[in-house]
Amino acid sequence: MDPRRLLVLLAVLLSACGERRALPVRDTAATWLPREDECAACHGEIADAWARSRHHAAFTNADFQRAYAREPTPFCRECHAPEHARLPASDADALGVGCLACHGGPATIVTGAARTGSDAPHGLRRDPSFATHACARCHEFDFPEGSGRARGTMMQTTMREHRASAHADRSCADCHMPGAGHDFASTRDPAAMQRALAVIARRDGDALELDLRTRDVGHAFPTGDLFRRLAVHAALVDADNRELARDVRYLARHFVPRHHPDGRLRHDANLPVADDRVHGAARVRLDLRTVGPAGRAEMVWRVDLERVDARDPDRPETSTITDTIRLAEGRLPPIPPASSP
Repeated sequence: MDPRRLLVLLAVLLSACGERRALPVRDTAATWLPREDECAACHGEIADAWARSRHHAAFTNADFQRAYAREPTPFCRECHAPEHARLPASDADALGVGCLACHGGPATIVTGAARTGSDAPHGLRRDPSFATHACARCHEFDFPEGSGRARGTMMQTTMREHRASAHADRSCADCHMPGAGHDFASTRDPAAMQRALAVIARRDGDALELDLRTRDVGHAFPTGDLFRRLAVHAALVDADNRELARDVRYLARHFVPRHHPDGRLRHDANLPVADDRVHGAARVRLDLRTVGPAGRAEMVWRVDLERVDARDPDRPETSTITDTIRLAEGRLPPIPPASSP
């Protein structure tokens, strides 16, 4: 055979083989999903940020472990270690909330619509609602079956709070993942928590009045699990800093226990849950009662964001506190004596 004809034939065959080899790559890209450890190969910076996050420590962090030791239920594990269905238990626990818990869809990876096009080696679907809807599964849900709570009582209500807020047009990621940061640092950052609440204090006799207003917060403050609350403290102190009177008010969702200490059912446990958290704005008044006049006493106040470990709904002041962030504090001067006629 003419060598030139042989080269032409070989070129045609190689081209055809190349086309056949390319087809499986395209087919695989449409259906293949990476493992958790494979995500970091292309997304190293994101993986490093996630490794510092509360998502990664969702199961292993000390706060959750204390609560889980009291109630080791699959219901809790489904959000704090959701990969139990795919991974060995110890691996799922160590992983916490990984890449696929948020981004894994049916036969594709799901992400936001920040840009168009993709050179990803896997299927990819861009969803404009992803940056909010991906959060819903673990940040809004009812009490589990068998809890005794009426259906619809809701253990967490963050998503409906967001829809009712002045920032409903913004996604969760706009605030909690600035620059697509996967460390989710704001929820445990004292400075971020302090920026979230504006406080104006004034004195009305022996009463403290606080105007509370959230700043750029797209849900109630605080939001999330049952163990977060605002504690508003006030006290009257004399010139020697001796306390003459004090009071405290807790702003939270107030769940009534199902039983009295002696085991009797509490009928008010099925009433709607009282909720006095800050939904945009709130006014709080604390009346401090003293024996005798206290007009010359200073009023000392503070607002703390508390994380409760063991709640006592009947005596909230005795609840065990694991973490406190001081949001605001101040002193109001004594009441000037009335001028003589």
